[in-house]
Amino acid sequence: MCARWRKCATSTPCGRDEAAGRKRGRRVMLERLAINQITTPAWSLEQAVAGYARHGVHGIGVWRDKLAECGVGRARRLLRGAGAWVPSLCKAGDLAQWREAGPRAAWDDCRRAIDEAAEIGAGAIVFVCGGGAAAGLERARAEVLELLCEAAPLAARAGVRLGIEPFHPMHAAERGCVNTLAQALRLCEEAGAGCGVVVDVFHTWWDPDLHASLDSRHLPHVATVQLCDWRVPTRHPVNDRAMMGDGAADLPGLVRRLERNGYRGPYEVEIFSTDWWACAPDEVVRIAVDRCRKLWTASTA
Repeated sequence: MCARWRKCATSTPCGRDEAAGRKRGRRVMLERLAINQITTPAWSLEQAVAGYARHGVHGIGVWRDKLAECGVGRARRLLRGAGAWVPSLCKAGDLAQWREAGPRAAWDDCRRAIDEAAEIGAGAIVFVCGGGAAAGLERARAEVLELLCEAAPLAARAGVRLGIEPFHPMHAAERGCVNTLAQALRLCEEAGAGCGVVVDVFHTWWDPDLHASLDSRHLPHVATVQLCDWRVPTRHPVNDRAMMGDGAADLPGLVRRLERNGYRGPYEVEIFSTDWWACAPDEVVRIAVDRCRKLWTASTA
């Protein structure tokens, strides 16, 4: 052991420095941490803002139904007054959902979402691409690109990004025709300014090219990283996510890759889970924050 490291291993001042460093690291983690409202669906927007703040978290991923209940103007004042920040507003796009309503319905909804996101200061809108069952995968992806190219300039002018979210392949027919981060990044680059990507662990952890897609060249496109874990066995295709550390995803490896490549954006806990929804929301948030602290320590050591 060299003299420098021997001194650090034995001296009290260095121990204090290390403790201070860990404390700074935890503070940085909390400053970048958000909780998505779907993690605590029993709470209104007002309750979620206050509840997350009780645990030191001031970032909140907002859902549009909760926003509508509160009212956009009131929500803006609430968030600003609480010192809260919004990494994402969920959701827009989902062309399959709007297919029967006509070709302009998805665009109209996307425009409304952009207005809402700009009003509350959201960094991104989670853009769900919709399934490919009706049109076929290739046509569905082409329609997604058409909508993105039309909506992205409006989003850019509003200071918002359309965060394209790739979905796990099991959802390709019904919910998401874009299934890998590489596909989402290509769409983002083709549509141009006003687009980004959302990296949701549930949908991307399995992808053998995930880490390669998170190189420093692509990181500026990442609007938010949504954390959860993959439950084993998974009992439901949507509402059975695990708490961080309870599943199969290599979360430390993902966060380590992101941080080493220069990512400095938000991490957002997003847990769809009937099990966790049955728990007291305050307890869910407490556990989530504790798991994120442990994840941060494991990833940045």
